Amino acid sequence: MIRHYAVCTLFFVALCSAQAPPRSGSQSWTGVLFDTLKTTCSSETQGASPAGTCPVSMATQSFGIRLPDGKLYPFDEGGNAKTVTALKKSRKAGKEVFAYWQTGKTAKPIQAKVIGSVTSNTLNLESIQID
Repeated sequence: MIRHYAVCTLFFVALCSAQAPPRSGSQSWTGVLFDTLKTTCSSETQGASPAGTCPVSMATQSFGIRLPDGKLYPFDEGGNAKTVTALKKSRKAGKEVFAYWQTGKTAKPIQAKVIGSVTSNTLNLESIQID
């Protein structure tokens, strides 16, 4: 009985943590999250988000990603909701966002791996993973 419970639990955990496979035309990117609506932030946040952007905060409602080549892609509405959920699940990123809210200072950019497709310079997000 215990063995059956352990196998079922492992299966459930594996199922929940699996990402959906990319759809046709989808790509995978890794980059730094930023707040797409806020453009001026304090000097204490330099380095935590791309130049001309601000790091995500507890008030962020519109997210985007900066790719290593410097391209900035805002997320679609569904992607914004998925990003909020991913931030809530990530202890490390959650601590960074909370510390930023508490002190107004942020030390590290929040890295994310996303899968989606670009339409009219907007990233239609299928999935997001934040460590």
